[in-house]
Amino acid sequence: MNVQRFFNEDLPAALRRNPAGAAEIGGTYQFRISGPGGGEWWVEVTRAKTGVWAGYWPGAQCELAIDSADFKSLVTGDSSTADALTTAGRLVVMGSRTLVARVGLLSQL
Repeated sequence: MNVQRFFNEDLPAALRRNPAGAAEIGGTYQFRISGPGGGEWWVEVTRAKTGVWAGYWPGAQCELAIDSADFKSLVTGDSSTADALTTAGRLVVMGSRTLVARVGLLSQL
């Protein structure tokens, strides 16, 4: 998975196609992706607003730090994938654990 393309093209297009589905996910996410192709993005998927922005936003309800190699597993796996990556120390989560379980839904929009 190309992380840059996911955040800069694929996810914004999916949010435009399915704003109602995005709003059902709910929440604001900050992604800090390390490794090749990494970067920082924040994602808002609420009833009031949906979108993806490059950079850091300190008001996110859930902040995730992960390596680009593990990112694909996180967004394409089920909710237990996040638990496994966290237990292995390969995913650092700050904020809402409930929102972490919904991250995979972003790739299903």
